[in-house]
Amino acid sequence: MYENAELNQTLELRDGRKLGFAEFGDLKGIPIFHFHGHPGSRYEVFLHGDKPTKLGLHVIAVERPGIGLSDFQPRRKLLDWPDDIIELADHLGIEKFIVEGISGGGPYAAACAYKIPHRLECCAIVGGMGPINMRKKGMMRSNRIGLFIARRLPFLVKSMVIKTMKELNDPDKAKDFMKKVFETMAEPDRILVQDSKLLDIFTKEFREAFRSGPDGVTYEEKIYAKPWGFKLSDISPDLQVYLWHGGLDVNVPISIGREMCNLIPNCKGFFYPNEAHLSFVYKHFEEIVEIVLGS
Repeated sequence: MYENAELNQTLELRDGRKLGFAEFGDLKGIPIFHFHGHPGSRYEVFLHGDKPTKLGLHVIAVERPGIGLSDFQPRRKLLDWPDDIIELADHLGIEKFIVEGISGGGPYAAACAYKIPHRLECCAIVGGMGPINMRKKGMMRSNRIGLFIARRLPFLVKSMVIKTMKELNDPDKAKDFMKKVFETMAEPDRILVQDSKLLDIFTKEFREAFRSGPDGVTYEEKIYAKPWGFKLSDISPDLQVYLWHGGLDVNVPISIGREMCNLIPNCKGFFYPNEAHLSFVYKHFEEIVEIVLGS
């Protein structure tokens, strides 16, 4: 099903850390660096099957520090991420590329747009999280509570993450746990896990996030609860940024997507009123790719 996939790769970075990644699709095609959601892993691209190959995409799915195959990086900041991506791109012999981040990967795509625009063809933010100071109206209660705890009571975050990790690491509970996660989401997202194959992929992807333990996911929570270190309005107007968002999204409300799009100087927004956090990505993948490749 996943032809031309190199799933378990690592690069030793200059500071000695290992960076985990996988390559999917046409390995001689148009390079696009994919930044997974939260929690998530390189396996997220499995959701699209062989579509990357058919569309001529060389997808490089990169795992953030402490997640999947990537080593933990103490005291890291959001703006450290573009440096890792440059090292990986140079290692792969890729000069110019697209970055795309979904959900929790959105801030990392924005960080690349701000810090390394000279290396990017364009940037795509897909249902992406916004800066902590943006209004949370319409966001599900559990996400609002999680962000509050990460910002105000950060010492409690790890215990919450460990509880999630234990549920996912129990093979008898993992799928039921994932179903419960999706029950809190909007109906178009809930429908996705009625497909047993998609449920398997989501479960595998989430479990892989905790391969090395809870520290990577825990630290991610804290990063999302801090200022990003740059303003969206300071992203270069010479770089084309695309943004997609579902109107029924309760994980990251559409108001956040609209505000981000208004703040980014050269941003084109695409909003799907009847889709949610993940459903529009799954249903409209080819359309998203067509827009990005047309830049």
